[in-house]
Amino acid sequence: MPRPPAKHPALARRRLAVGARTVDVRGTFDRARPPVVLVHGIGVSGEYFLRFADVLAADHDVYALDLPGYGTTPRPERPLDVQELGEITAGTIAALGLDAPVVVGHSMGCQIVVDTVKDHPGLCAGYVLIGPTVDPDARTALAQGRRLLQDTLREPPPTNVVIFRNYLRMGPLRYLRTTRHMLADRIEDDIRGCAAPGLVVRGADDPIAPRPWAQRLARAAPDARFLEIPGGAHAVQHTRPQELAAACAPFLALLAARRPGPRTDFPSASPTGFPGA
Repeated sequence: MPRPPAKHPALARRRLAVGARTVDVRGTFDRARPPVVLVHGIGVSGEYFLRFADVLAADHDVYALDLPGYGTTPRPERPLDVQELGEITAGTIAALGLDAPVVVGHSMGCQIVVDTVKDHPGLCAGYVLIGPTVDPDARTALAQGRRLLQDTLREPPPTNVVIFRNYLRMGPLRYLRTTRHMLADRIEDDIRGCAAPGLVVRGADDPIAPRPWAQRLARAAPDARFLEIPGGAHAVQHTRPQELAAACAPFLALLAARRPGPRTDFPSASPTGFPGA
């Protein structure tokens, strides 16, 4: 079904220098509204966040990242681990000049977001984890592969096309090496250091992030809530963007109400261009 025309700022593309790395960003870049930063999972990119970003952009300043080695961003010499990607996410927030954004992760992106929030207190107003990995009851490549197959059978074809197109772009060897980093990371321990308010979300039909695991993760956080999106599988941000945005809206509105007035001292992000822009 075609989407209705956007009634909000269109997403632009920019490539940012973040330390020694580069990060490709799709965003509204208006900086006048509460900012939301979208962090993708393993093997994919900001592309599968675009439907959700379109909905959020009605009320928020939205940024969907392609971290180094993902999507259109150049590959580093080796796959980066979760903590390194968390540092780059924090650096991207600083390069964009964002004041207290809400950071939203999906799948392995949840692990990246938790490291970002934990290691940089005060940087983010709060965080949202969608379909978080890795469930300790399935902490092997084989178990995760089985759950991924189950989820593939539950996702609609257009969603699988986006996901597997990104997987092919990343390449199987780099994907498998990144999987080792994903499995070694302990989000259930790291989230205990996240003082900012959080929201843990899953699609009700998500086999990768089962309900008991997602609920346990929310309980482990100092300040986090749990909710489900009916009918959604793992990629709920792509298949149910309006329902997901509506479910997150009260949490985002609460954090927006706590924000100070808009800043006027933003640093230059020094965009270096974006292929295809």
